[in-house]
Amino acid sequence: MDDVVVGSLPSSLPETVTAAPDPAFERFARLARQMLGVPVALVSFVSADEQVFPGALGLPEPWQRSRRTPLSHSFCQHVVRTRAPLAIADARLDPLVWENLAIRDLDVVAYLGVPLVGAEGEVVGSLCAIDGRPREWTDPEVAVLQDLADACSSELQLRTLRARATEAAVRAATAQARAEVSLAERRTVAETLQQAMLTHLPEADDLEIRARYLPSHVGDQVGGDWYDAFRTADGATVLAIGDVTGHDMAAAATMGQLRTLLRAFAYDRGEEPSQTLGRLDRAMTGLDVAGLATIVLARIEQDAAGTRLLRWSNAGHPPPVLLHTDGTTTLLDRRPDLLVGVDPGRSRHDWTVELAPGDTVLLHTDGVIEHRDWGSDIDLGTAMLRRTLGEYSHLPLDQLLDTVVSRNGDGREDDIALLAVRCHPGDQARPAEA
Repeated sequence: MDDVVVGSLPSSLPETVTAAPDPAFERFARLARQMLGVPVALVSFVSADEQVFPGALGLPEPWQRSRRTPLSHSFCQHVVRTRAPLAIADARLDPLVWENLAIRDLDVVAYLGVPLVGAEGEVVGSLCAIDGRPREWTDPEVAVLQDLADACSSELQLRTLRARATEAAVRAATAQARAEVSLAERRTVAETLQQAMLTHLPEADDLEIRARYLPSHVGDQVGGDWYDAFRTADGATVLAIGDVTGHDMAAAATMGQLRTLLRAFAYDRGEEPSQTLGRLDRAMTGLDVAGLATIVLARIEQDAAGTRLLRWSNAGHPPPVLLHTDGTTTLLDRRPDLLVGVDPGRSRHDWTVELAPGDTVLLHTDGVIEHRDWGSDIDLGTAMLRRTLGEYSHLPLDQLLDTVVSRNGDGREDDIALLAVRCHPGDQARPAEA
């Protein structure tokens, strides 16, 4: 442990964290204790002066009641300093912590801690499991605690975004007439939260990715529409689009949780989209994330022969459209699986299609194919969308999306989210229009 790089501790606790018991953080501590079979589990946040436990189960008194200790009793400070998991089989024999007073006062012998990450990407604490006897932690146990810590970090980040959005909305509302305050505040908070969840799109020479998001025209309703795109640790490109049921702040909050969980699950596992959606389903049940959502999750990757493939799984969402260079379209309407949040035990499926240079894949939410003039005929809406794509397939991708919005977005009563990727030859420079 002498080679560990030591960083500084946060000067203060995260803005939404106190030492008081917190139901959400208590739930993560309870899951950690149950899944790892330990007597003590903590959600711990560390500052330069102390650590606090808004989630704590099994601590001896008076620590369980006070929910805070000085750093003289903190193992979690080492997780924060190194920004990495810490596994200690017997603290009494470990030079890093053998003089730590938590061994004597809190009966900490075996310790496993995983970083908790704040809204700015900083490590602010640890989700930890503690045993009063020596214990060798296994790789599966570390993986379980890591998954729980990722979800706990998502909860913390969402709270921070909500708090900041609320503060911004309040400041804006004071400059308006009293009659406008209620509607403006609800709309500003909700849209700020939604915009905070719309990701920066990756750029690569062989793939051009563009997106559009338009809120609905209906009153102060907000929805759970979202999109995401990012490069994974194994070099694939992940595309996701989804729609949480409902049009209120609860839907927007659920959207934020699902997007963050899905991004964390898909980043470094290299698994098929159906497996990732299955883990999201199970996490929603285990972490008590209420709500239902339709999602298309896709990966663009290359096989051993260099062929570019789109691999996707569909959880009850409108199917993607594949636009070919000659203006023809293919609806990727394989049999969809259940929405997420319905049955975590139900199996999911993957589908694959080859992508040629110049092909464009469009993922969209139902707002673009539902129109008050078409009623509930989404087949007509889909046909109109494919006709627009075919007629304007020659346009650069940004102009094509603007055209889709202008031709298919008028008269909408729901949010619209579009995510498009156009394939360029991998052995040539990025085209000027990209």
